[in-house]
Amino acid sequence: MHLNPRLSGEYHSYVDHSFRIDCSLGSNPFGAPEIPEHVVKDIIFGIDKYYCHRELSELTYLTRQFIGIEDCRITYTTGSLGALELIFNKLIDHNNRTMIGIGPQFVEAVSEFTLVGGKYQSINMLDYQNESDLFGVLASKISSQKPALVYIDNPNNPTGRIYDRAYLVEIARVCERYGAILIVDEAYGEYLTPEQSMLDQTLVLDNLIVLRTFSKGLGLAGIRLGYLASSENLTSAIEAAVSVFTPTYPSIKIASATLPNAKHFLEMNHSKTEYFKQQMIGLLSEHNIEVLGTSISTPIMLLKKTGTNLSKLFENIGIKTCSGVDFAITCDAMTEEYVRLRIVGNDIDLEALKQRIQQL
Repeated sequence: MHLNPRLSGEYHSYVDHSFRIDCSLGSNPFGAPEIPEHVVKDIIFGIDKYYCHRELSELTYLTRQFIGIEDCRITYTTGSLGALELIFNKLIDHNNRTMIGIGPQFVEAVSEFTLVGGKYQSINMLDYQNESDLFGVLASKISSQKPALVYIDNPNNPTGRIYDRAYLVEIARVCERYGAILIVDEAYGEYLTPEQSMLDQTLVLDNLIVLRTFSKGLGLAGIRLGYLASSENLTSAIEAAVSVFTPTYPSIKIASATLPNAKHFLEMNHSKTEYFKQQMIGLLSEHNIEVLGTSISTPIMLLKKTGTNLSKLFENIGIKTCSGVDFAITCDAMTEEYVRLRIVGNDIDLEALKQRIQQL
């Protein structure tokens, strides 16, 4: 065959034929549930509304059916971050803005707290081999420091690990003895079983607040809707602090349309989450990238490669991650050797991921 010999030489172009695989954000890798067309039309025709209380009552009723918590214990916010801002800015006494947590964990919780003048202390989970020791140290710190707040995200972000609920219940009781409020952030709560969640403990623990959001498992990050569950005493104070006309009319309509089928949507995604996570963990382990302790049922994980800027390494092969440096405010041990990786949501991206990681 007589081929153009120049084709075997170096070829330059500004066009990049590859695509970036975005595994950085914690949104649902399988997308959103189906939104009925009539709901979209209702939103467009009713966009001039704040909302009516009947529509909010419908959302509360559907949320109660979904999570099994009484209406009087539910307060809606602008995502789970909106709930944290409410707690930090309005709920607690400004004369005692102190918080203890287990790091690494949700960055914005800590950054928001420090922005309003809060003092945060972290216990590094990576220093402890088992949860008994970890929570024992936390309990001791609560008794000696007597903070206003203790913040724990469960499932943990960035590791995707799930704490044993028995330890969380015990910590809530320790907090109660020393006058602290325990915040359990279940932003990834749709990846928990009912037995793992702390939602029902708001019925018996007066100092417990549990945060939830529609952004993660329910696939509705764009509507910026969250809620918190708490005891009746705390809920009355929280309701007094929440901003008027929260949530928005579009978020109420979309959430109300999806909640009746939410459990089916989640069931379909749970098996896919486990499949893609198992595939990715196996692939990473084969290439000497450590996956720290995690649950197979959650869509995120924390990776480490000693002596390597891991985020840059992935970026060079077209995979976008969240650098461990971004979590340093929540845990001093987080460096460029770590990244948070979210699972891919389809076989095409999984195959592309395999091909790129094989280049390492």
